[in-house]
Amino acid sequence: MGRHREATSWTRPLQLATAAYLLLAALVELVTNALFETRPAIERSLRASNPDLGGDQLRDSVSVGYVSSWLLVAAVVAGAAVLAFGAYRGWRWVFWVNLVVLLVGAVQLLTNVLALICPATQIQPPAAIAVELVLSLVAVGMLVWFILAAARYGPWAMRRPGAP
Repeated sequence: MGRHREATSWTRPLQLATAAYLLLAALVELVTNALFETRPAIERSLRASNPDLGGDQLRDSVSVGYVSSWLLVAAVVAGAAVLAFGAYRGWRWVFWVNLVVLLVGAVQLLTNVLALICPATQIQPPAAIAVELVLSLVAVGMLVWFILAAARYGPWAMRRPGAP
């Protein structure tokens, strides 16, 4: 009925760029977690941000932080893979979820800048934070593209039949 849409010149590039961005962001998350989210790094960060933590509290916090970081990375990688596949396939609902993901990535621009300003309490080194800052800038650009595509054509820059 009214659900069919026609691709535009923006449709496939937007879908492929979104899938590539999501897979790259997931890969960066996985690599930086493997390289830098170590127990000693988490302990150093916790000591810097809360010097009053004692032995058992510190050990427990480090263990919880380490396990939590890997659970979060597993969820991010799995979610990114599903959303990247959905972008590649052009699933309409994925467009809206990816819009929210890009909005979160754009907000991370501010958190990454703040992390670079205060590196002593960060687990990751400044170079890794800078890579994530670049990904945040890409997210801002992609977000603008998403908004323009939706406003001009509709989800995935696909227009209704007969629309200009």
